[in-house]
Amino acid sequence: MKNIKQMNGLTLRNLTGIAIAGTGTAFPAGGRWIDNATIHRMIFGDEWQQPMAAKNLDPLYYEQQLGFSKRFWVHTPGTAIVHDELTSADLMTEAARHAIEDSGINKEDIDFVIAVTITSPRYSTSMGPYVSGRLGIHAPSMEMKSGCASNIFSLTLAAQLIQNGAKNVLITCGETNTKVLKMTSRMAYAGGDAGAAVVVSKAGAEKGIMAGYLNSNGSFSGHMGVPGLLPPNQQDIDEEKYYLEYSDAAEDFLNEAWTTTPQLLYKATGLTAGDIDCLIPHQVHKKRTQYAANAAGVPMEKTIDIIHEYANCGSASLLLALDHAKKRGALEHGKKLMLLAAGGGISWGGLILTT
Repeated sequence: MKNIKQMNGLTLRNLTGIAIAGTGTAFPAGGRWIDNATIHRMIFGDEWQQPMAAKNLDPLYYEQQLGFSKRFWVHTPGTAIVHDELTSADLMTEAARHAIEDSGINKEDIDFVIAVTITSPRYSTSMGPYVSGRLGIHAPSMEMKSGCASNIFSLTLAAQLIQNGAKNVLITCGETNTKVLKMTSRMAYAGGDAGAAVVVSKAGAEKGIMAGYLNSNGSFSGHMGVPGLLPPNQQDIDEEKYYLEYSDAAEDFLNEAWTTTPQLLYKATGLTAGDIDCLIPHQVHKKRTQYAANAAGVPMEKTIDIIHEYANCGSASLLLALDHAKKRGALEHGKKLMLLAAGGGISWGGLILTT
């Protein structure tokens, strides 16, 4: 297999004239917030302390080592899915409404909609027009699925759409990871559900994406994701193949992806780590956030870390972090942000945005 530096990625420059006009998140009624002790009880019983000790398991490990403290669930992992539960489309729709409201524009002014999810509630229906219809938006719409890097891909696409005539692009993401998690899996602690959205709008030439980088390596596609074939079949159901799986086989490659992407962005822009006002990485776990900060040369005090609040919400994590950054003032005029993400596929990328 090629070294990551030998792989042909796509570097995009000067996607300027755009700005983040609004952000929004969704954790609606119908879901619930779950702490680690609740998961301990679900897996090991009400008297979980003794069986965990017998297995030499530290009940504080997930919080202290990985940063997972609480998460929002619309479903209890490993139980039967029922029709009245919240879906990823529900989360997208609510997050989109909040982002449009935050932007101050009317929904009639949305020129394009990108719906992002890896946990679609429909087998073949694109979530783009599905969610647009719920919102009453009549505009070209599509679904994006590039794993946890989906919103890096979506933001660069939105910028190009605006450079070619669109004025406002809505990106809305919803993930219901709990519907593809096993309760017995370590990922039960890691997985959260969430909706998050952003409105990208036409702006002055001084604002926008200075550089973006996108890449994929399909040779690892079997190492992370839900392996069961669609349409669902009895063999894969019996073998529990419709649950999310993750293999450490891709870990070295992912480390290299996280390491090289910031350097490619610095090279493309002429910037250095000292120029970055805020680093916004995909929220995998605490150690990955620290790894990303070290790779980019950005101190943790300038890095968005919200793992303890939401756990890993898949592709929604990056937009959750962007919303958090906006609320703490990191998107004020003239700031330089670096966004980074990598995930299932493997797809990865990043961008530097001037606000």
